Amino acid sequence: MKKFGGVMADWPVLFLIIVLLSIGAYQRNSLWKSEVALWKDCVQKSPKKERVHHNLGFAYHELERWEDAQKEYERALRLNPRYFLSMYNLGLVYYQKGLLDESIRYYRRATESDSNFPDSFYNLGIAYYRKRLYREASEAYQECLEVKPDYESGNLNLGLAYKGLGKREEAIQSFLQELEFHPDNANACVELGLIYREGGDYRKALFYYKKALASPDLRDAEEVQKAIASIEAARRQKKGKES
Repeated sequence: MKKFGGVMADWPVLFLIIVLLSIGAYQRNSLWKSEVALWKDCVQKSPKKERVHHNLGFAYHELERWEDAQKEYERALRLNPRYFLSMYNLGLVYYQKGLLDESIRYYRRATESDSNFPDSFYNLGIAYYRKRLYREASEAYQECLEVKPDYESGNLNLGLAYKGLGKREEAIQSFLQELEFHPDNANACVELGLIYREGGDYRKALFYYKKALASPDLRDAEEVQKAIASIEAARRQKKGKES
């Protein structure tokens, strides 16, 4: 949630933004409700086609109607057990429901069915990471990056998995690799700032924290500013003692 502090908010402008966002959400919901009606009609006309069940499931998915989406994906797989998109999307649904073991099972099925679809490996890595299975997560991210080396946040998440395994240097290299492909990735900069700060390399820590602040994607600028202020205060204190 975005916080407003230190500056008086322009409430008429904020109100207009809120209204526009509400209209956008309403229009999206209306779109996917009409998609549900369309694909329900297709299912009635072609109940033996896996694609129409999958697409109906996807329409439910976009409305976050997880149970309905799950049922349609499962129907698609009963009609065609090798329909990998339904396997993958079932993994997404189970993840949203907090059922990580089931999520992993379907992501793995999707990777076995189509090993050239990087999203399956990436989301498999996320599910493993949530279970703190860092070795398995790192392997899944590596598979993702073999298919698509510049997969956004792939190297970032691989670095986090290495960090979970206590592999500091590998984590650093992964975060740096993320920035090679995506120079504005604020999370990679923050992680580098943190890892260098923990290692006592305050010069590099400051460099990456300040780089994170320059990124439009930074979510928690206040925490990064606090880290920078803390490092700079410690450096001033150290200089004062030396002089």
